[in-house]
Amino acid sequence: MQIMKITFLDAGCGDAIHIRFLGNDNKIHNIIIDGGTEKGSVYDDGLRKTLKEIVKTPDEYIDLWILSHIDDDHIGGILRLLKDTELLGNVDFSKTKFWYNYSIWDYDTGIRDSNRKSTRQGINLRDYLIKNSIVNESITTDSGTIDLWGAKATILSPEKKNLDELKEKWKKEESLLRTRDSSSKKAAGKNDYETPIEDFDISKEHKSHSEENASSIAFLFEYKEAAVLFTADSEPDVLIANLKRVNNGKPVQLDYMQLPHHGSKYNLRNELLELVKCSNYIISADGFNKSNLPNKETLVKVLNANPDKEIQFYITQKNSLTDSIFDVDKESKINLNFPKKGERNLFFDI
Repeated sequence: MQIMKITFLDAGCGDAIHIRFLGNDNKIHNIIIDGGTEKGSVYDDGLRKTLKEIVKTPDEYIDLWILSHIDDDHIGGILRLLKDTELLGNVDFSKTKFWYNYSIWDYDTGIRDSNRKSTRQGINLRDYLIKNSIVNESITTDSGTIDLWGAKATILSPEKKNLDELKEKWKKEESLLRTRDSSSKKAAGKNDYETPIEDFDISKEHKSHSEENASSIAFLFEYKEAAVLFTADSEPDVLIANLKRVNNGKPVQLDYMQLPHHGSKYNLRNELLELVKCSNYIISADGFNKSNLPNKETLVKVLNANPDKEIQFYITQKNSLTDSIFDVDKESKINLNFPKKGERNLFFDI
């Protein structure tokens, strides 16, 4: 019997992940991480289809839903679900625990044509979840290691100070959140895919700070002999500090690592790669986004950190951009893996 399956749903340039495994209580458990965007087929073919499969299976439900942080490409799917009355009526949230580091502000739960957050209309997501489920609104590194029916989740981000900064930002900048520019379906600038591998300066470290990303729930998920690092959009300094803390400065052996923030060069440091031993890296991205994610520079750093390993990259969406990342490197053998033909999702059986 298959004991664990991890599915990275095609969420565009967003996160939507399903973990299904046999717990130590001999029952099947379902964990959802984020939900992708709420737009069109991304929701219909991703999160919606997954939830339908869960609710129609006898004796199964969503045991835990982790909303890593408040950005729309992570939380949009559940906002869409709250408007999907047909499916919502079949989802029993009374049995679901939520990890949700929410702010004091409302979300617009209507189907929007932009990625802007709104505090002016719709159902309050926080209040809906509190009324209909069990919500833990303070998941930080202080939470330590949490038992999940025999699996373990060791929280590596955010630190409490990061969550406090987010809440303060939302309090002060409500108007900014209402007017933030939406993501474009086309890349806003030139990507780095035409730069050959040898032309990257991998010693260069990029720094950027976002209160939203810094508040991301990231964790090391361990089940039997398997270990997977789920990183959301977490910032590297926090991951580095807490990986060192939980493993006494020694590298952590991983079966899979999700590259933070959809493969952004701003969320990966060489020191972070030195703290993991891994051959399989997952990137949830589509290339068609305002930040040109994934950045090729990120993937090159992974290759440089593992000169003696055959690295496998798994990208959630195959298209003209993601399939061309290493086209200029004809002499290099780079292993890019995408969903199988006819599938929209990446599946990992463990």
